[in-house]
Amino acid sequence: MPVSPFTALRLTLPALALGAGMGLAQAQESADSADSAGVEVLAEINGETLTARELDALVSQQTQGQTEIPPPQRRQFLEEIINLMLLAQAGDAAGIDDAPDVAAQLNNDRRRTLAQGFVRQITESDPVAESVLRDRYDEVYGAEAPREYKARHILVSDREQAAAVIDRLDSGEAFVELAGQYSEDGTSRDGGDLGWFAPGDMVEPFSAAVAELEPGEVTDEPVETRFGFHVIRLDDTRQTEAPAFSDVASQLRMSIVNERIQAELESLRNDAEIDYEAAWAQPDNG
Repeated sequence: MPVSPFTALRLTLPALALGAGMGLAQAQESADSADSAGVEVLAEINGETLTARELDALVSQQTQGQTEIPPPQRRQFLEEIINLMLLAQAGDAAGIDDAPDVAAQLNNDRRRTLAQGFVRQITESDPVAESVLRDRYDEVYGAEAPREYKARHILVSDREQAAAVIDRLDSGEAFVELAGQYSEDGTSRDGGDLGWFAPGDMVEPFSAAVAELEPGEVTDEPVETRFGFHVIRLDDTRQTEAPAFSDVASQLRMSIVNERIQAELESLRNDAEIDYEAAWAQPDNG
């Protein structure tokens, strides 16, 4: 399972307007505070303030981070966010935020925005130094010619089910057929085929398990990652030439950032009180 950046947390367009969820009196207070803080106010819509920062957030979201755009296009974005605000105000007046599904979405939008901001703070407060990148490059590519792996996996959410799949493989059933029946990710239609990948393309428990296998071997125990429980078969390996540092520096930086974010998340989980109320939600401790 390829490593996925935590920055997959993304704002939705309705969150920009609906996330505020405040009445007109609160909006006027916001306008006063915005003026006093030196924030550029672009417009007031029924007394609710629209700032340049809010517009920039919409533009950045829609243009994959670009905020320097031609004035006509910026004007179009301004009208778009005004339309969103008008619809949000109408929804607020109609009591839409009292609907359970809307309230749930608002809560998730707020959580997503705060999480995204916290992740950005982590990445910007401690940039990855080039010396750290060089060390990681030497660690990944310096010792010997890099090895790539070709493997298949069966991903399930339950350890006991993964163990049962291993027993069936030991009894002679075909890996491809079992992957098509039971794997819970998109590779199921291809018999669990993951293609060729480097160790750094996969999360650590997965890549470590693959490195211990010989071609044709299957893991004798389920491999747990944050995605679930994997049964892995190694099909082949090959040696490759080490890429130039400049070609992989961005990838290495992202890998280090992901590790830092994951470490912070694990620390937060260790310090948190998490009470699973639903019976099905109880964690599988194996």
